[in-house]
Amino acid sequence: MVCLVIVLALVAACSGTSRTSGASDPGKAAGSGEVAAPGAKKFAVSWGIEQHGSAADLFLATTDETGKQVSHPLGTYAGVCSVITPAKEMNAVTGVGCRDGATGTELHAIVERGTEIVIVKLHVDEGVKQDPMAREEVTRIKVPLGAKVQIGA
Repeated sequence: MVCLVIVLALVAACSGTSRTSGASDPGKAAGSGEVAAPGAKKFAVSWGIEQHGSAADLFLATTDETGKQVSHPLGTYAGVCSVITPAKEMNAVTGVGCRDGATGTELHAIVERGTEIVIVKLHVDEGVKQDPMAREEVTRIKVPLGAKVQIGA
């Protein structure tokens, strides 16, 4: 019986985690001795507007966590354009509105399943309720696997 107690005590003493395993070091994976992976990938999205008198060229700029930026041309739209917050029922994370008097066009960015950003356009008339089903797709932009979309100005 005494031998059993001694064996159990030795097994318990030898099974502890040592300081060299990395388990008690912040930033290290437990037991691996290697640095843990950094936080989630980021995919920043912002609008580019080049106003030319009564029309503007629109772009969607995307920037990944390495700083690589890609500009996606979206076309030329009549009116004075600016970044907007689309109506809640549009289910869009950001948008641009181009107004030419009482009419205009809105572009909305929709994050779909976290895997792509869909840009849609909508013709708007002052005083008329906007219909989300009236939008037309302009383009789709792939989001890198595992990246979190962040919206900028």
